[in-house]
Amino acid sequence: MPRRKNPETEFVTEADVASLTPFERRWMEKLLDVRPIGDPPRGMTEEEYFAPKPYTPYDWDDPDISDTFEYEVMPEGYPSFRIVHSPRSEYQNDAQYEAGRRDKEGFYYFLGIFLGLSQRAATCIGLHKTCTREACRRARKCASRRAEDDWTVFPGPMMPPCCNTTERTALVRHMVNIKLEQHNEWVLAGQAEADEGGGR
Repeated sequence: MPRRKNPETEFVTEADVASLTPFERRWMEKLLDVRPIGDPPRGMTEEEYFAPKPYTPYDWDDPDISDTFEYEVMPEGYPSFRIVHSPRSEYQNDAQYEAGRRDKEGFYYFLGIFLGLSQRAATCIGLHKTCTREACRRARKCASRRAEDDWTVFPGPMMPPCCNTTERTALVRHMVNIKLEQHNEWVLAGQAEADEGGGR
């Protein structure tokens, strides 16, 4: 039986982003900033490309960093990220400052959702079975994560450390994007049904 080829990574265009809701748009704009999955830079092997790089951890004692979500409720079983808020500008009024905090929290909320779905996808395709992380071997599922503030290694803390090759990362990210699309369709269908019920 021929080996099934992994699906090609789909990228979001600017036109696609413009049609999204404000919350979805902020998330997809972040994805547009992510380096496309392709060949490593010239002179660098794939192993070097995905290898962790030296990084400087955040100062977790910074008063602008919060581990409490004010506007979102993290679903049970999903990993949580601490929220790195921006200091309040002297030119911001209360409404502007609150809007900034809400936006920043939404970004870190979605990182947790994406990481949780990535771990489930990695488990589904069996990456945990050969994982060297003790947490994954003990749990018999993908349960590990990169440092939550380490963006020096592709694809950053939004995917588990077993996504350490182009093939693995492309497949897991494709599976997550499908799940997110299914969720959005389910939400839109529920809204349409509620609108129809309200008009009766």
